[in-house]
Amino acid sequence: MRLLIDGYNLMFESTSVERGLDGKNALRAARGRLLHLLVDLIEESIRDRTMIVFDAKKAPKGLPDKYEYYGIQIVFARDWDTADELIQSEICRHSAPKTLTVVSSDHAIHRKALARGATVIDSDEWLDQELASRARRARQVANGTKAIADHESESKNRMLSDEEQKKWLKEFGG
Repeated sequence: MRLLIDGYNLMFESTSVERGLDGKNALRAARGRLLHLLVDLIEESIRDRTMIVFDAKKAPKGLPDKYEYYGIQIVFARDWDTADELIQSEICRHSAPKTLTVVSSDHAIHRKALARGATVIDSDEWLDQELASRARRARQVANGTKAIADHESESKNRMLSDEEQKKWLKEFGG
């Protein structure tokens, strides 16, 4: 695992609970929006090394304790009093904690992660960084696409001068 995320902690930094829905449905909808956002934000190459932990004393019916969502491991802390306890346990069990980034604004989690040498970042700060990174990537793609299109357009519209035509004809025996 490379990225360990405190699910509801991040969710309340990134989305609002659905209005007009009761508690379980509102949380389910907000959790779905968060997971959809995270698939966009987390690079595909590290999704399979990412775990998101949600509190779950009364976990949603029909969902297993663990499942995968586009390669991201989703875990409901059913056998724990809180997701924080499960996250701290995962930090303690991690075989290479210096390679681990923990996303949570909970300072008890920060202390446990820092004691093991992991990197910690508050949920809102991590979210801001990832959104800014996604925006940069989108601009780079847009600029790269525009540059390629401009180059192709220039190439198509460019006519050879008489001198260039003579040179190429001489070169290729025409």
